[in-house]
Amino acid sequence: MGIGHSKCAFNQNRYGLFQMCPPDYLSDEQISFLVHFYHRLYNLPGRQEPNRELRLLLAELLNNYPTSMVKPMASFRKFLDEHRPFHHEWLYNGDLETDFLHILGQIQGAAREMPVGVEIDFRA
Repeated sequence: MGIGHSKCAFNQNRYGLFQMCPPDYLSDEQISFLVHFYHRLYNLPGRQEPNRELRLLLAELLNNYPTSMVKPMASFRKFLDEHRPFHHEWLYNGDLETDFLHILGQIQGAAREMPVGVEIDFRA
């Protein structure tokens, strides 16, 4: 996992590199969440594998993190609205909404139980 300032990493558009958003500060709780988030994200199927949609959905949360976590279900609905009209073949076998909420709960629980204890402030 990498963290880059949005002005310095603007051409590094991939979800392996989290781009800081103004005000250019992440608390230790947010960093702990991201550390556990990335670990779970990379353990999910991707590409054209079955059940890839959960990984795509979680990756979508990173585009507006931490704002996307204020109302994660709004991000969920936005993902559905943006991906279904393009007739992408859905390969998800389970209940995407339930699994989405379940994995977010697991990530938040892990972040509280095993905090990283690092803050990042590009303003300094």
